[in-house]
Amino acid sequence: FIFSFVIIGLLLFKPSLARYIYNGIKNYYYESQGFYFNCDKLSEDGAVLQLDNWDGVNRFPIEFHMNSFKNNMISSESDISYTIENRCITTADVTCTITKEEGLISKNTHEDFFVINVIPNANLRQGDTVTVEVKVKSTDPYEKELSGKVNLNVGVPGISYEITDKVNQPYLDFKITNTLNYYRVVTAFDSYTSGQVLEEEVYNGLSAADKEKCTSALIRLTFDPNIILVDVTSDFYENAYSSTTQMINNKEYINGVTFGMEPVSSMTIRFYKVETSNNYTYPSVDNPNSIITFEAL
Repeated sequence: FIFSFVIIGLLLFKPSLARYIYNGIKNYYYESQGFYFNCDKLSEDGAVLQLDNWDGVNRFPIEFHMNSFKNNMISSESDISYTIENRCITTADVTCTITKEEGLISKNTHEDFFVINVIPNANLRQGDTVTVEVKVKSTDPYEKELSGKVNLNVGVPGISYEITDKVNQPYLDFKITNTLNYYRVVTAFDSYTSGQVLEEEVYNGLSAADKEKCTSALIRLTFDPNIILVDVTSDFYENAYSSTTQMINNKEYINGVTFGMEPVSSMTIRFYKVETSNNYTYPSVDNPNSIITFEAL
C-alpha cells in the first residue's frame, strides 16, 4: 500500500524530483532489509570521473571497488550477486577489456572489484579522449543499479600522474611516470637551443656539465602550503631547478617547485597534510581535480 501510494504521488512531481524521492524511499526500504550495494566510482544518479593527464601510451587500468557496507560497523548479511555492462566511446585507436562480467560481494568480506583496461593500439595524441561507460546491477537478493562514466583525456604524451592518500594519513604521495625516451635541453649551450630534443646517444656523448643542462621532462608543481607542505628533505627537492614561496604568518613556505626527470622513469613526491582527516586521492569521484597543479614545461 505504501509503495502504491508513493508511485501515484510521484506522478504529480517533475521527473527528476520524482526519481530522487523514489530512490530515497527505495534505499530506505533496502536498508531496513540490511541490503547495501555501493561502488567507489559509480552511483544511482550516474557518477562522472575525469582524468586529464593520461599519457595515451600505456595501458590504463580503471579499478571499480564494490562493497556491501553501510559504515564501518554495519554491512549486508547476505551475498550480493551483480552483473556488469560497459562500453568504450572514442574515435581513437584503443581496445577496452574487462576482467569479468559478473561478480559476487561475499557476506564474509563485503568487498569485490573488477578492472576495465583501456589499451592504446597506437600512441594517442594530446587532446584525444576515451569515455568508458559502466553500469552494474545487483540481481540477488534485490535489484539495484549503479552507473557512471570515466573520461580519459590525453595530456602531455608520455607523462602521467596520480595522488594516493587516505583518511587520517599524515601525508599524501604524488606519483609521476615518464615514458618519454629522449632528453630536452633546458639551458642552451654550444649549438644546442633551449627545448631542443636530444636522442639518448647524443646525450651520452655530452660532458657532465652539459648533461646537467638537459632533462627528459621538465615539470612544475604548484600547491597551497595552507593545505599541504612539500617534503624538502627528498632528493627531488635538492635537485630542483627552482622554487617559489609565499608568506604565511610571517614565515616563508614553498608553494611551487620546478624539476626534471630522467627518461622512462617514475618518481614519488611526498607532501604532508595540514588536515590529516582529508583524503586528496586523485583521480577519484570525490576529487575530480587534483589538489596539486601539474605543468609539463
